[in-house]
Amino acid sequence: MGLLKLGDKYSVSRLEAACEKALYYTPHPSYKSIKNILTTGQDKVPVEEAIKSEEDTEAFGYTRGAGYYGGKKHDK
Repeated sequence: MGLLKLGDKYSVSRLEAACEKALYYTPHPSYKSIKNILTTGQDKVPVEEAIKSEEDTEAFGYTRGAGYYGGKKHDK
């Protein structure tokens, strides 16, 4: 019932978008997480854009080869 009330307060389309976004992050979203998405307006940003921004931040991570972790050693 609580989720349906959020649809009355915000709109059904925004509630659908918030649920879609919450399901992207976890298979069992809570009422609180969906309400937070609606309150902060994250439902207005398409899921594709959120994925792109996450990929951009991951691009700057550290990448180490197998040699760093004790993998195969290269013959010189």
